[in-house]
Amino acid sequence: MKDSDLSTTAARDAARIVWFKRYPAKQTLAAFLLALLATTAFSIDPAPVSSNAVLAIDPKASGMLYVCYEVLLSFAGHTDAVMLLALACLLTLPFRYVFFGRGDTWRPSIILPSLFFAICMVFGRSYDLADSAEIVLGDKARIICAWIGGAGWMLLAIVAFYLAFECLDWLSSRRIPFSEAHFGRIWRVAHAVLSVHPFAGPFLVLMIAWAPTLIASLPGLFMGDTGAQIRQWFNYPNGTSDYLRLLNPNVLLNGHHPVVHTAIIGSCVQLGLSLFNSANAGLIIYTCAQFVITAACMAYSISSLRKLGVSLPVRGAILLFFAFMPMFSNYAALLTKDVLFADAFLVLLVQTVKFVACGLPRRDANAERAGEQRPVLFARHDWLLLALGAMGSTFLRNGGLVFPLAACVIAAAFCAWDAHVARRAVKQAGAAPSGAISRFRWVGVLAVLGLCLASNMYFTKVFMPAHDITPGSKREILSIPFQQTARFVQKHDGLNSGVNPTVKEDGTIVEAPCDGLVTDDERAVIDRVLKYDNLGRRYNPDKSDAVKNCFNEYASQEDIKAYFEVWAQMLKKDPECYISALINNYYGYFYPSARDAWVYSTARSAEIMAKPDNLKYFDFHPVDSKVVRWCDHLINLYRVAVQRIPFISLTMSSATYVWIMIAVVVYLLRRHSWRGLAIWVPLLGVLAVCLIGPCNGSTYMRYLYPVIACMPFAIGATVTRSDFLWS
Repeated sequence: MKDSDLSTTAARDAARIVWFKRYPAKQTLAAFLLALLATTAFSIDPAPVSSNAVLAIDPKASGMLYVCYEVLLSFAGHTDAVMLLALACLLTLPFRYVFFGRGDTWRPSIILPSLFFAICMVFGRSYDLADSAEIVLGDKARIICAWIGGAGWMLLAIVAFYLAFECLDWLSSRRIPFSEAHFGRIWRVAHAVLSVHPFAGPFLVLMIAWAPTLIASLPGLFMGDTGAQIRQWFNYPNGTSDYLRLLNPNVLLNGHHPVVHTAIIGSCVQLGLSLFNSANAGLIIYTCAQFVITAACMAYSISSLRKLGVSLPVRGAILLFFAFMPMFSNYAALLTKDVLFADAFLVLLVQTVKFVACGLPRRDANAERAGEQRPVLFARHDWLLLALGAMGSTFLRNGGLVFPLAACVIAAAFCAWDAHVARRAVKQAGAAPSGAISRFRWVGVLAVLGLCLASNMYFTKVFMPAHDITPGSKREILSIPFQQTARFVQKHDGLNSGVNPTVKEDGTIVEAPCDGLVTDDERAVIDRVLKYDNLGRRYNPDKSDAVKNCFNEYASQEDIKAYFEVWAQMLKKDPECYISALINNYYGYFYPSARDAWVYSTARSAEIMAKPDNLKYFDFHPVDSKVVRWCDHLINLYRVAVQRIPFISLTMSSATYVWIMIAVVVYLLRRHSWRGLAIWVPLLGVLAVCLIGPCNGSTYMRYLYPVIACMPFAIGATVTRSDFLWS
């Protein structure tokens, strides 16, 4: 054997010795057992085991022996053994690294979110299958299975959070190696698209990638509210004006939907009728305008990341996410208020980040050595964009004023602080430091906020009453208490239960049993606010529309006060019922529900267009051509693939984005990055509004869509080497 071969073999043996010293075999075995425990635990079937299955094994089983049989029969067994074993093998290395490689695994920033994650997975599965916690808090066997499953989810979450935080540490401390010398043509293309043409490049990529969706969706995708909004503008009967207490019975335009958005979409239809004698042409005008605006806003967010010092690979990954995640192209062609609001909210967030980042010194040594000049973060045109984003967020969503309020207060606070630091530096050093900002810039931010406040006040208190535009109903903020009342009535009051009553041959109805927890006085009080008849039957755990639609708009303040007194009394009688109703409104935002569904398809849009309420006044119909049909088939096939392929399908769940948000917020708390954390306050505000809304996160994703659209920019700006935020 040659000397070179001997030296190579010796080097390999030395490497193996070092590897085994760092990770002894017993640690590897322990990590494998932990991974196997985790995969086995979270694969437990939470459904109760039938007594026949237990008695077939041991007919005399009883007591704890019976419970043990139930628990063991809940495991997956040989059905998924190969898959679980393979997954455990894959998880062995990360488990070994996390639990044996470092000493800071048990920090509260890792344990607490992991514990919350495990609770959400265990209880979320129960509510997803049974609309209650009975699968988790049922008999002894279910409780034991819940604890075992929770332990498995927690182990997995600890590893996931630990590795995610380490990955974010790596991203924030160095740039991803990506240069022309190593990647050649790929780097040149990416550089041309994202750096040479930082706005036009991403904009054209998005327009081209989304074009098949636009063609397939023409004249635009209808959803449940689209037709009602258009009919409002033309003063035709619609679902919202039917129940509201109108200021003027002859004026059907109202504030159930944002009036400004109703005016925009209605005006486009009116324009199409005037110019082309076609309502469809008006929809195409609106859809194309919204499509271009959405692509432009996302391209602007990517170009702004370049000014913030975010690396080329990160910006490229964000562009690919926007281009190939089918949600964005689908929503860009969807005729709903949430899309334009998300666009305005994204622009507002970008401008807020620029304000927060102004005045911070650039710490990129490579850029300094290369002689690059620091880009101007906030130019004159940015004031216009800030105003447009703030005004759009205010008027394109009911109650949207809170978002520019939060963003402008955050921006003004950091501007004032940076101005104070700059003045102090002048006194100490005798000269202003590099990157000092104008001490009066925060006044401009407050002026934009004042404009939003004054405009909103004038619009709601002067303009709407002057034109007899009825404001929206107060029922929209009462979804949760209404749902709790309906669930209580369904559970405890006879004919209002969810079980179909028995009907005799003579046609008489046999009432379902009533436990007496609902008194006649309570029925009367509830009936003055909500229509009590069939209240329990109208209850849908995931959606409050059927319950709140029966709200009595003529109910007085005394009636509502009396209702909440009854609500409080019922809470004392059965708190578990109220808690279950509350969780049913929340869990889809924290658990990837099996009910997650894509509802905005061309087929569903055609059905809504063809409803009599729409066809009575307009000739809305999908554009029919060979190109449109082929694009529709292509997009539907791609969308189903994204929905069904494992792991990739998680991108179509609200819970995925909520947990990413939680992870980033916890990470920023770990790093004590108060500037970065402040950027996420508006996004957390949108999530808070979703949680008190009428629908579970598994029912509709469009309520969370503004957060999803802003999240790539927020992550890029706060945790991936932004020179202006990390100081």
